[in-house]
Amino acid sequence: MNKSAEIFKPGALPVTTYISREAALGFTYEERLEQALNMSGYITLISGPSKIGKTVLCERVVGIDNLVEVLGSDFLNKENVWKTIGAKAGMPLSGMVTTGNTDNSISEEYIVTRENVIAYYQAHELVLLIDDFHYASEEIQRFLSQQLKDAIRKGLKVIISSLPHRCDDAIRTNPDLQGRISIIDIKPWSKDELRQIPRKGFEQLGIHVDDKYIESLVGESLASPQLMQLLCLNLCVLIKADSGNAVDVSEEIIKKAYKFSTLNLDFKNVTAVISNGKTKRGRERKKYCTSKGELDLYSLILEAIAQDPPIEEIGFDDLLTRINKTIVGDDKVTPKSLKEYLGNIQEVLNDKNRTFEVLEWRDNVLYVIEALFLFYLRWGRNEQGTEY
Repeated sequence: MNKSAEIFKPGALPVTTYISREAALGFTYEERLEQALNMSGYITLISGPSKIGKTVLCERVVGIDNLVEVLGSDFLNKENVWKTIGAKAGMPLSGMVTTGNTDNSISEEYIVTRENVIAYYQAHELVLLIDDFHYASEEIQRFLSQQLKDAIRKGLKVIISSLPHRCDDAIRTNPDLQGRISIIDIKPWSKDELRQIPRKGFEQLGIHVDDKYIESLVGESLASPQLMQLLCLNLCVLIKADSGNAVDVSEEIIKKAYKFSTLNLDFKNVTAVISNGKTKRGRERKKYCTSKGELDLYSLILEAIAQDPPIEEIGFDDLLTRINKTIVGDDKVTPKSLKEYLGNIQEVLNDKNRTFEVLEWRDNVLYVIEALFLFYLRWGRNEQGTEY
């Protein structure tokens, strides 16, 4: 493996560029998680934006070999919840168990139950991480909450990871779990914290990167350490960082690295669904003149999201201002039309599977809940706003 790939790890636990952050009162997030896991009979709820490092934090504290990750989307029905949790840990799901001595042995069919799954986790010192809890259906979320109440009392260590203020209400507001939840709210990364990743990494590679390009990386990483790791790694590829004769970093190469980083981001279908919007028979969509040609309001919304500065929570008034600044001429979008189209986008995305959960229109705010989608809108399309 090249040295740059060992230093910058967008999809794994980084070692040399891992940044420990302060949570509250001078304590680190690592210390908070250790404290939570030491509290018997408690569920640990880690809440924070997408791609902010929740899973990496768990891997760092628990250890990769002792952490069993189950996705919320893995739970297809209530009946197979404990089979799923057991299977992810490598637990045998079927077979025969023999008890007694040789002369009086009894063979019985092995059945997976909550009790023997808990015993298996305890025997192997495993910690259960339910990642992306919000991807489980509301019914499964409620069922899991009820099941885990008894499981944690019997010694199962459980971490639940979810997006904030969305689908973790089944845990936070469950009366059965009141007083049994240790909540760790992960704050967005500050610019100072993000700067440490490229500075530490490029220093170890012996490569100088001007501060203005570091600041550009910080801005485009959207408070996501994972995205920062990805940008730095792809920049290393383009400047041939492992060759011993690296090319100087320039503005042209930085922008090229951003576009290069979108090649493995598969949001074409998501973008197409939003652009197509909600079909209404007998009603032709109004189009507006822009520097990129005539665009309807669905496409204008995407263009507004992609504008500078990149932000993941856009208030309604700010979004309307962004859209109308994009339009050439006096024909502007009305607040009524924008609210209608935003509602349509939410309806269309709700009808799709969980991989389409990139935007959320709620309480007069448009939330970009997938940082990589915002980055893709900014750098994965051509100047006309269409995919390369």
